[in-house]
Amino acid sequence: MPQPLTRPSSALRIDQDPRAHLRRLDSLFAQWSTTGAIPLGVREEVARSWQRQPGEYCGPDYRPSDEIAHRREADPFLAHASASLRERLLASCTDTATELVLCDRDGVVLWVAGPSNVRRRSESLGFVEGASWTEKSVGTNALGTAMADRTPIQIFGSEHAHPSHHSWVCTGAPIIDPRDDSVLGAITLSGGLRTAHPHTLSLVCSTLDAVNAELEMLHRDDLRSRSVAAAGLLGPTGSDALIVDRGGWVIAARGISVSDRLYIPGGLGASNVWIPSLGHFEATQVGDLWQLNRSQRSVTTLTLTSEPPGAHITFDDSRQTTHPLTRRQLDLLRILAQQPAGLSARELSTSLYGSGDHTVTVRAEVSRIRRTLGPLLVPRPYRLTVAATVS
Repeated sequence: MPQPLTRPSSALRIDQDPRAHLRRLDSLFAQWSTTGAIPLGVREEVARSWQRQPGEYCGPDYRPSDEIAHRREADPFLAHASASLRERLLASCTDTATELVLCDRDGVVLWVAGPSNVRRRSESLGFVEGASWTEKSVGTNALGTAMADRTPIQIFGSEHAHPSHHSWVCTGAPIIDPRDDSVLGAITLSGGLRTAHPHTLSLVCSTLDAVNAELEMLHRDDLRSRSVAAAGLLGPTGSDALIVDRGGWVIAARGISVSDRLYIPGGLGASNVWIPSLGHFEATQVGDLWQLNRSQRSVTTLTLTSEPPGAHITFDDSRQTTHPLTRRQLDLLRILAQQPAGLSARELSTSLYGSGDHTVTVRAEVSRIRRTLGPLLVPRPYRLTVAATVS
């Protein structure tokens, strides 16, 4: 499941002089604008965004009012997030001289609210309802960059890629769709440079955490409401089977004890899927859900690779999933690949570490690997259930 790339960092420390910091950023931006190379001193998340910049921005691409109204109500999860965010954050906008802006998954601005003087300034930049505010449209900005990196971010002054935005500080964060972990939209608190403060990032992060938790609870409630009907699809008897939604959330199960959500490498687009902790299943789409029936098909090959360390699982002679490993995990699997009869924890410890008793460490490593490989690696003794090759 997708994860944020980095921990968010504020653009300005509380002990920094904003004017001196702005002069430094102006110099870095000038170097980048002139040479196209990212100079040393640019924050990692900003440098990553600058590297993504198109040769020419396409502009905000304004949408008509009827389309904006439709987008506001098109997704009940976004509508709920929007109402909750406005309730939690709007009251602080007047005191902090900032405006609250929310966009959908396409980067189209759906709501702009805040003090009139701040809104007049942003309107002069085209930062209005209906404008497309992606990185492709307007460059590095708190909405587009938060969505691109799936992480909260604060953009100060000339960290913005477009010079007309250099008098602003904007703090943005993505709204995550619990149904499939995609980005549902984003928000930003935006204001003049004098409003810059690390606490704004903390406020935005904590608020989005709460709202994203609300959305997950809504999704769980929806799944519970559908569980009885979904169980009817399975029937009272038969082989092991599951009903899941597109994001791997389990709605009903028969003959299998599973967690609330499953990781399904490659998604649910094929007729046969591999679930690391459970094995193979035949997948059939039923409306907007998927029925998974236990399959007797076996994994064809397990290939262990050194650079980078990974386990490649090929099944049905065509489909393949790849799982990253640590160097120690790769060494452990290489040993087991040469011992088809298996090894005890103590024997594996000796083979892996030489002298000393490292059985506790070995058991912990095997447990981590089994979360990925599932039935390909079994205990008592530890052994691989398929032939493995090393490349």
